[in-house]
Amino acid sequence: MKQIIPKDFTLPFVKKEQVAKDAFSFYYDRTKEAIDFLPGQYLRMFLDVQQPDERGTHKMFSIASSPLEKDHVMITTRILRSTFKKTLVELTPGTPVRFFGPAGRFVLDETDLSPRIFLAGGIGITPMHSMIMYAAEKKLSLPIWLFASFSTREYLIYYDQLRKIGEENQNIKIIYTLTQAEGVGENWLGEKGRISPEMLQKYSLPSDALWYMAGPPAMVLAMKQMVAGMNIPIERIKAEQFTGY
Repeated sequence: MKQIIPKDFTLPFVKKEQVAKDAFSFYYDRTKEAIDFLPGQYLRMFLDVQQPDERGTHKMFSIASSPLEKDHVMITTRILRSTFKKTLVELTPGTPVRFFGPAGRFVLDETDLSPRIFLAGGIGITPMHSMIMYAAEKKLSLPIWLFASFSTREYLIYYDQLRKIGEENQNIKIIYTLTQAEGVGENWLGEKGRISPEMLQKYSLPSDALWYMAGPPAMVLAMKQMVAGMNIPIERIKAEQFTGY
């Protein structure tokens, strides 16, 4: 796996898109900056926040786009009540934004052909989106299962896009589940309830897989305990916690 040295750089803001009830994707132009990253890595973003609150003027974000998307870097985040997020959502096109990175070891190493099982909670799906987009575009032969958990349909992120990728790539299986599925309707094609051993057992998952999990700390801890209870060796588990959003 190649090593990438983190550095300071600046990218112009391009646009934002609302992707769920409280989540937006933000795009930054990378065509004039020689940067590289591994699928799953993150960047530290710095903003000129006026009168910042306790969350400060910089924050780490997983890169949600694939390294192969050469025209932009994209991050997706929930928009909560902080001065940083308020500044972020009010960026105007062309505004230069400073970054530092990339960093992080929660990455897809394509030289390891072990199957991958991704367990994502909410916004924790972002690094896995980068990995899946990369694997699909490169037509990697390693099998991937994504189990993505959200509370209700209005909070789903990347649902249509990733389901389409799953339909077009025999090595990639996409499973979304809703933890609050009351009244979801008969047209819901995913699972219902929290990710559990019983849910996972439906899919004949390989015993030699590497397990990746990302999301809120409580969810990640529960998933690690669940997977450990399934007799998965600790060295086959990779986890990343998303705190503060």
